Amino acid sequence: MIRARTLFLTLAMLCAFAMPAFAPLAFAQTAGVSDGAGLDLELRGAVDVFAPEEAELAVSGAEDLDGENRDSDLRRGISFGDEIEPISASGRVRPVQPFAERLRAVSRRLPSRGTDGGGDDDGVFGGDTTRDRAIGFRAGSFLFFPELYTAFGWSDNAAGTAGGEPSSLYRINPRLTARSDWSRHELGVSLRGGYTGYTDAPIDNDPFFDGNVGLRLDLSESTQVDTTARYGFAREERGTAESSGGNQDIHEIGGTLAVSRDVGLIGVELRGDIDHTAYTGTPTSGDRDNTVYAATLRVDADTGAKLAPFVSASGLRRIYTEGCDDPTSCEDRNATGYALRTGLTIDTGPKLRGEIGIGWREERPEDDALENLEGLLVDGSLIWSPTRLTTVTASVATAFEATGIVGASGSIVYAGDLLLSHSFSDFLVGEAGVGYSLRRYEGIYLDERNTLATAGLIWAVTDNIALQTRYTYRYFDTTTSGGDYHVNTIEAGVRFRH
Repeated sequence: MIRARTLFLTLAMLCAFAMPAFAPLAFAQTAGVSDGAGLDLELRGAVDVFAPEEAELAVSGAEDLDGENRDSDLRRGISFGDEIEPISASGRVRPVQPFAERLRAVSRRLPSRGTDGGGDDDGVFGGDTTRDRAIGFRAGSFLFFPELYTAFGWSDNAAGTAGGEPSSLYRINPRLTARSDWSRHELGVSLRGGYTGYTDAPIDNDPFFDGNVGLRLDLSESTQVDTTARYGFAREERGTAESSGGNQDIHEIGGTLAVSRDVGLIGVELRGDIDHTAYTGTPTSGDRDNTVYAATLRVDADTGAKLAPFVSASGLRRIYTEGCDDPTSCEDRNATGYALRTGLTIDTGPKLRGEIGIGWREERPEDDALENLEGLLVDGSLIWSPTRLTTVTASVATAFEATGIVGASGSIVYAGDLLLSHSFSDFLVGEAGVGYSLRRYEGIYLDERNTLATAGLIWAVTDNIALQTRYTYRYFDTTTSGGDYHVNTIEAGVRFRH
């Protein structure tokens, strides 16, 4: 089973890097972005209705760029598909997200004033070496940005459980992002994955994969439609109460349809999300496969002020795949709920931008014996650039997740982190960060806490190759007796990109 999954992920990545060969056959109109089920997303900057003849002019014009302009255009990179990943683990085994990728993800969620953030054009250090900055290449009317990271290292707890044994490790992390280069509308694709193998404990090997495809349609100067499809694959942390110490795979499949419109000094968005989560592999505490349907209305004040308020309201329905026809022999966790949120967007220029929101979310299970899954919503992102060589990002997030543990209606995960990146030169960058997450179960006495600290260096040795090294420390603390553990990991590797 493990070999089959490994082969599947390897083939998926090979297909991803082969995509440029088929790019000239593609014809689409737009790209969108997604922020997660039941929450909200601010979309701005619509343009006129698309016309096929204008697209042809845009494509031909892009191909006629002179060398200098073409290089500048390709070096802009792509922010589509980047999602903020809390560095403190919250149930899924993944490597630490690169700072530059995180910065793009944070910037994309903020009320941008015409820039993706984290670049020389806005005075904010982008969190990465500039000597080997991704140039990408053009295939038809698309821009492609391939990347590959390989590393070797060592961990004193390969399994990530109490009593786990040490092992040497290796990582293979490919990535491909692409976007259309049209004057109107946008199509974007982001494919990223990886495999962490432990030479002394192959049973603890950890694969992961994320794929996003988005389409943005500009219907008018003030109205646009965004659609997104996404798939994620990861392995669950073995030390959590849900996994029961076995290899449990998590599959996340979702889609979004959003319509946004600017009405004077107000921006309005109506958004629908469908997110299905499936668990396969070693049997765990109970069936957790479920689908969440959510509809969200968000209203923003678009006055151009440095501080602008927003409000949002969501209605949601969670349905478990494994139904409960007899409440006397099982627990019916199907639930109906809502989420209310208000907050502020901060835009004092590229040096300090962010958004902070607070609210309340509640899910009421069909089984009256289960307690409501309810709690405070706290979500926010911040970019602070104290100098041209230093950038800081901070984020907090709240997630409501399903469970199969008897007596529990679900869990709420609160995660927060702070990361800093500093440029010593065009070819040497250092970064450091700390994170903390708390998972609290509703209906039973069970808490799980993750504390993480990390530090790394990137040294660009050529225009396409960079050496990287990283140290990570993680401490897992749980109310379950004997479940606490520590993990120390050190690795060094090479990054190739074009």
